Amino acid sequence: MNLKQLRYFLAVAEEGQMTAAAKRLHVAQPPLSYQIKQLETELGVSLFKRLPQGVTVTPAGELLVSYAQQLTQLSATAENKVRALAHGITGTLNLGLISSSAGVMPNQALMSWLKQHHDVQLAVTEGNTYELLDDLHKRLLDVAILRTPFNQQHLVCRYFPTERMVAVLPRRYGQFTQRRQLRLADLAELPLIKYRRFNELFHVAFLEQAFEPNYVMTCDDARTAMHWANHQLGVALVPRSLAETYATDQVLIRSLADRRFETQLVLTTTTESMATPLVAGFMQQFSQAQALD
Repeated sequence: MNLKQLRYFLAVAEEGQMTAAAKRLHVAQPPLSYQIKQLETELGVSLFKRLPQGVTVTPAGELLVSYAQQLTQLSATAENKVRALAHGITGTLNLGLISSSAGVMPNQALMSWLKQHHDVQLAVTEGNTYELLDDLHKRLLDVAILRTPFNQQHLVCRYFPTERMVAVLPRRYGQFTQRRQLRLADLAELPLIKYRRFNELFHVAFLEQAFEPNYVMTCDDARTAMHWANHQLGVALVPRSLAETYATDQVLIRSLADRRFETQLVLTTTTESMATPLVAGFMQQFSQAQALD
């Protein structure tokens, strides 16, 4: 099994047709079919079910898809890193972003760094903190913006300012217009939209207050929570920076008074990645920008 076979396999799996995959890969169909057959022979399984109108992936093929994607991505990353090392600070920076970082990225530090490094391209991967943390350790990402809390062992971290969690309320809740902060008790009867990242935090807090919150939705993307709040479907509980980025004039933003509802974004990389000029320069730029602030 080699990378060429895996790339051919992924193309066929994604296109669902040998002809379309061959066209995408700029190869003739017979060599493509031969490589797929060789891969199936080496693995001892059928990866595709042949149909009159094309092909579908078998259960074995479905399993291979995820591994093939990781292996081909890792190969591309390794190639970029080797070239970057040979030429100094050039190549591709693989950057992971969580949804709730939209309020702070892109920022001035990033824009200044990109302006200074015209030969660098950004490859952005979006996911939750734990997904991106896993990709960091697998060396699929160079740096990532994550949200506390998470295990910071063997990582190099640069911290954004601490921010409060807020409640984003439809304006029909006029009783809170003159209030700057809300207590948990104020949320007891409201339809809540929760960002899954803070499941445990809110569960413990509401348990201590001895009332059952009315969750109408739990989501993995904080921007989704804001979208629903903007459409008057509930009260979103999200970080302030994100709320201020996506709020419309149809909602109110109110801080949560309880001090435990504070959170922090962290620019993170591994100690191994920090040894490369590309990543070291990027992290240094961020540190300098934070010092000026």
